[in-house]
Amino acid sequence: MRYVIVIVGITLLLMWDGFFNNGRYIDATVRSLSHLAKLVTG
Repeated sequence: MRYVIVIVGITLLLMWDGFFNNGRYIDATVRSLSHLAKLVTG
């Protein structure tokens, strides 16, 4: 049940970001994660 709540919360957050912010937060998160991956992998 815990995982269902987490998945629903993430889904709602992604939908909210896509509809109201044109994916701005998703884009920033992906960029920071890819930058972090480049730092770790060298």
